[in-house]
Amino acid sequence: MTVDQSEEPADVAEATDTAAPTEAAGSVEADAPAETAAPTEADVPRWRRFVLPAAAALVFAVGAFLWWSAANDEQLSQAEVRDEVLIAATQHIETMNTLDYREVDAGLEAWMNVTTGTLHDQLAQVGDEERQLLADQKKISTGKVVDSAVFSLDGDTATVVASVEVTVKDDADPAAEPTLKRNRFSADAVKVGDEWLLENLQQVAVNLS
Repeated sequence: MTVDQSEEPADVAEATDTAAPTEAAGSVEADAPAETAAPTEADVPRWRRFVLPAAAALVFAVGAFLWWSAANDEQLSQAEVRDEVLIAATQHIETMNTLDYREVDAGLEAWMNVTTGTLHDQLAQVGDEERQLLADQKKISTGKVVDSAVFSLDGDTATVVASVEVTVKDDADPAAEPTLKRNRFSADAVKVGDEWLLENLQQVAVNLS
């Protein structure tokens, strides 16, 4: 009996037919471009999520500090000037209320050293007759500022108001007790170079009502 070998077993043919489509499908899938997935929050680097907000906060903080620093520097500078004016004016007002009849020339010189402008010029014009009159009164006056404040300050000019106690000893009557006078003064101060000097000094009325 002769066997026909041209016929393949049914199982082999069926297996061959089944494998072919699988291989072709694999080729198609390999050639097709892969789809790109949309990035999620988890895909963003952690440093980017924190650096930008932190940088914005830092810029705001630096700007706020610079503004605060500039404002406080200006206030501090103004306060320092007010203190400087008050100290100088207080000393000068005391000087202007102090005079010893035994040293009239030295006293007038001290007055001129703390004044400027018209007030200085008036003191410089005090003549021998006025000087002798001050000496003949035999008075020793000592001024002391008990309270003072800067009333106004504008650049290199200021006004200071002060309450002054003036102790007066009368050497014409050695047995007499010194007298105490209380006055209030308004002083206009001007900065000349690095020094505050008095441009005007006036006694103001004290309201007792």
